[in-house]
Amino acid sequence: MPPIYTEAGWLSIYHAADHHDRYCLGAFLTSYDQPERVIGYSRQPIFSPQTSYEMDGFLGNVMFTCGVVIQGDLLRIYYGAADESVALSEIPLLELLAGLVVEP
Repeated sequence: MPPIYTEAGWLSIYHAADHHDRYCLGAFLTSYDQPERVIGYSRQPIFSPQTSYEMDGFLGNVMFTCGVVIQGDLLRIYYGAADESVALSEIPLLELLAGLVVEP
């Protein structure tokens, strides 16, 4: 998924397995002028499988990023769920950015 320009830096949403073998979504922020330098990240998943359509399906307990759009002050995250559905989740962009651990 390509990074998204925000006033704080380049925001990337990704999916990865956690220690419970669930695929969850996380976020990290990189510098504008040095996109290889991570300046913030989520310690915990920003979204994890919780509903039946995310936990039960062809491949349960799986969420993966399909697209991300900033609309006003909302971050709209389109994601695949259990390899059977596509869903949309929204979070205020400033809330997500405020929850990132900032690197010195």
